[in-house]
Amino acid sequence: MRTMLSTLGIILSLRNTININEILNGIRHIPIIGKNISARIHGIRIIKILALIPSVISEIFKAFFGQLCMFGFLFVASAAIGSLKIYDARGIYLYVFLIISLMGVFFYNIFRISTEVKYAVFYMGMDAKRFIQARFLYNVITVVFGHTFFGIPTAILAGVPWYLAILIPVAGVGFKASTLGIQMSVYAAKQAAGRKMTKKGMPVSIVGNDILNGVFFSIVFFAGLFSMPLFFYFNLFPLSVVIYLLAVISIVPGILLMKRFPYGLYRTALFAEQTRSEITKQAAKKEIRQRNEVKFSRNTDIRIEAKGYRFLNELFFERHKKVFLVRLIITSLFIIGAIALVSMLLRYEIKFYDPSESVVRFVFSRHPGFFLFILYCINSGSSMAHAMFANCDAAMLSFAFYKTPSSIRKMFRLRLVSVIKYNLLPAILIAIYSIVVLAITGGQDYFLQYLWSVLLLFPALVFFSVRHLALYYLLQPYSADFTVKSGWYGFLGFLMGAVVTLIMILPIPAWILCLAGVVISVGYIFLADFLVYKFAPRLFRVK
Repeated sequence: MRTMLSTLGIILSLRNTININEILNGIRHIPIIGKNISARIHGIRIIKILALIPSVISEIFKAFFGQLCMFGFLFVASAAIGSLKIYDARGIYLYVFLIISLMGVFFYNIFRISTEVKYAVFYMGMDAKRFIQARFLYNVITVVFGHTFFGIPTAILAGVPWYLAILIPVAGVGFKASTLGIQMSVYAAKQAAGRKMTKKGMPVSIVGNDILNGVFFSIVFFAGLFSMPLFFYFNLFPLSVVIYLLAVISIVPGILLMKRFPYGLYRTALFAEQTRSEITKQAAKKEIRQRNEVKFSRNTDIRIEAKGYRFLNELFFERHKKVFLVRLIITSLFIIGAIALVSMLLRYEIKFYDPSESVVRFVFSRHPGFFLFILYCINSGSSMAHAMFANCDAAMLSFAFYKTPSSIRKMFRLRLVSVIKYNLLPAILIAIYSIVVLAITGGQDYFLQYLWSVLLLFPALVFFSVRHLALYYLLQPYSADFTVKSGWYGFLGFLMGAVVTLIMILPIPAWILCLAGVVISVGYIFLADFLVYKFAPRLFRVK
């Protein structure tokens, strides 16, 4: 144990060093002022000490923020849905906890290659077995603390019996231990059977197939969502308790499987994952280049009446019409499929319960921010900006006239209108369905609720569209090989996702969201237009 703790101390020290360097590097890449900051700040002791504070905060954030959000969501969701009378709050809490934990299984693996892994195992020569065990110990510690301080109190407040609530940390560790133990056993079995390479010529890795993980994740999510009414109609709460207790017990076989893993395969597994990661990265770069450079219409017979920058914008969207329409159709089919599944759930609730107590109506009427979350997820502004850079701006930025403030502003405005047009159809589908759901489950709760439920979608659509385009012009996150290079681009995307998720969780009336959305969207358009005109001529360039 002492050796493991010593190894964990080295890992945390290494992780802190990496965090500090990333923070200082991020400071040097702040738009406008970053280019004036010398690389020598990496060697200034006082600055590194100051950077230690955000480094520790970020590590705490990564360790506990997800757990805080999960248990906060469980508490709010169980209390809200439990108020509908047909659902039991304690049952909702435990049931959703199991579903979320099962979904997390498909993304948990401490063998994934990172900067920390490369430095510790490959450069520092750290014993792979001790390294993996120490990382797993760290995960266990964070799970125990997070599930204890966030999980147990919220579970008891939600009505879960105390003797079940206190086992939540053990169940959390059980999910991780059993997952890792099974992964190790499967990998060892493949190695023993001589399976060194996959059919695609890639090394057999302990990390699972991302596509299969996504499929199974979706199955667990949708199966859990649409079996919930059935679960409570037949009073299957004892079944969830049994599954919960199995998760608690699974910690023992999980650890035993981890101990039986042949230690000599640890480094082999890491090397295989590194090789797999590099091959996947190169393949992704190639696929991105091919997708963005080739898959558009090269038809020379396109006739456009517009002139100047309007001609350039219309030519771009005309040549990419097939690409964007395919994406639009796929997105629309996804929305239609989701509507069909939700309708099945709604039909079941209407058949067996009072329609006014439907959980679907509850979400649509009390949490219209859910629609904003959907629009945020399906908005195609990011992919369009990617195509703009790959097939237009990467070449056009070599001309001086294209980088003048007036030229950039004209193209920004023209593109914004075009992007909004392509995002309209999914918003219209969601708007129509929201009215249908409210109408068949009891009508309006307040005057003009139908109208507000529709109108709130359009300022949100405009905001998400202008946000993507403004960030593209101000940060220009793509490198010469069309991959995302800007850390700030990813951070701002995460921040926006967190805000939208919070809005989805909070019970905000549609009319408030609509009015706030109009004010924010209009203000953001004017602000983005000014910032793009003022700063994009210096920031909008090929990196």
